[in-house]
Amino acid sequence: MEYLLVLIVYPIFVILASVFGYFLFRKWFVFPSITLIVFMSLTIFVYNSSFLIWTLIYTMLSLTFSLIIDYFQKRELQY
Repeated sequence: MEYLLVLIVYPIFVILASVFGYFLFRKWFVFPSITLIVFMSLTIFVYNSSFLIWTLIYTMLSLTFSLIIDYFQKRELQY
């Protein structure tokens, strides 16, 4: 069950939450920070230290999607 969470559910949640978080806060750096805090808490309280690499991967995924959305939003405003 944890395998499905790590490889399917958490990435989908991170992508959707990053998109929603960008439009909610209008800043590209807010939701990746929240993602890092949430998954770091999960690493400490639910999983063990081997989950730390997934925390970094999810944070980078959130950062990537936030920057992509920010790029397209700024590009749309130019035209």
